[in-house]
Amino acid sequence: MRRTTGPLTVVVSVGLVLAGCSLHVSKHQVSGSFFGHNFSGANGSLPAGFPSSVPVPDNSRVLVGGGTDNNWDVAFAVTGSITSGTMAYESKFRSAGYSISNVQAGTSPDTNGSASNAGSPSTTVTVTGSTFTADDAQWTVRVESVSTTSSGNGLRAGEFAINITVVPASSGPPGT
Repeated sequence: MRRTTGPLTVVVSVGLVLAGCSLHVSKHQVSGSFFGHNFSGANGSLPAGFPSSVPVPDNSRVLVGGGTDNNWDVAFAVTGSITSGTMAYESKFRSAGYSISNVQAGTSPDTNGSASNAGSPSTTVTVTGSTFTADDAQWTVRVESVSTTSSGNGLRAGEFAINITVVPASSGPPGT
């Protein structure tokens, strides 16, 4: 069976080349350039170009990550206790020369459902977490640790999530 290239594929390819765009796709990553903006995304590994000077949590695996123009978001699954794991990660930033600020911790119930629909089942999920910001001369990193009582979120038994947002220090603090 002979495979042919459709006219739409040719037009899109020519458009990408003329716009100075590129696209690289592998089994677990995609990266490229689109109208002067670099981007990268990955499933199960750090995205291409992720800054090596930003520490990653010990005993962790990457769930998903992505970035564009030196702004990165990565979600990790971390084995162990959320309290000790978060404290260890904070310590890792300090050891790498980062200053720590905006430390917060807490637990809150999140109820899905409404009283106006009495026949609908309601689900309560307990969310425990903490946040902090780590800064050095090059990067500002917003760290959020979260443990929930829900399932189906990509975490295995005994794991909690750490989500980080990394932006250049000159950009100011990343949003939440």
